[in-house]
Amino acid sequence: MRTPLLHEKTERTLTQLWQSNAHGLLLTGQEGVGLATIAKYYAEQSDAMTLWLRPEKDDAIDYEKGSIAIAAIRDLYELIKTKNGKKQRVIIIDAAERMAEPAQNAFLKLLEEPPEGVRFVLLTHTPETILPTIRSRTQLVEVLPITRQQSEAHLDTLKVMDATKRTQLLFIADGLPAELARLSADEDTFAARAAIVRDARTLISGTPYERLKIAQSYKDSRQKALQLIDDALKQLRRTIEQSGDANLLERMPQLVAAYDAIKQNGNVRLQLAATIVV
Repeated sequence: MRTPLLHEKTERTLTQLWQSNAHGLLLTGQEGVGLATIAKYYAEQSDAMTLWLRPEKDDAIDYEKGSIAIAAIRDLYELIKTKNGKKQRVIIIDAAERMAEPAQNAFLKLLEEPPEGVRFVLLTHTPETILPTIRSRTQLVEVLPITRQQSEAHLDTLKVMDATKRTQLLFIADGLPAELARLSADEDTFAARAAIVRDARTLISGTPYERLKIAQSYKDSRQKALQLIDDALKQLRRTIEQSGDANLLERMPQLVAAYDAIKQNGNVRLQLAATIVV
């Protein structure tokens, strides 16, 4: 398998942990940083058998609505008790936050008394959702975003040569190799994501009427509304850095407050409308 794109510090940490035979890792990082790819590469550093545990719904993998049930952990326990022809086994639990608390408690027992030759790698973008008792028994690895130079080289590898598209991709996903690859390969997904970036610009600098239209168009999607505000905040920060216009700082608290309120299940339309008041 080709070596995944890794920040130098992350690569060094993973190498040290592999060499130290760490029996439990908790990999975390921004969405799009490539946790699954990194875990697969990590597991293939030796002649190990790799087993994946993913959230399911109705017997199918489902990252949005699925879960990792306690029954799956019990099945895993029985599976790893059996002998195999390879000396090591790596168990990768993808979207580990989808384990309900009973499943996490059952997994904790495995983690406390790991079978010989078995390593566990948990993947999550929200490590705070993992029980403290599990976090304390694993090595937390913060997968850092790759550098701008690495992102540029990645776009070269992906054969993205259009200057405008490269600029857009780097604004959206600089440092996130998996997301850069996903967006560069899927024109429809990229177009939808780029549209949110444009709307975020309007939310900042458009007329009150234009901004009200944006608020109205995002009222039915909490996830898109959060992305809209996040993009707006990113654009504001960059504009302030480039122009030094301190007056723009007045917009930041409004956007941050709206983001937090929407994330806490506040009314999306009302919170977006509140960002229009200067």
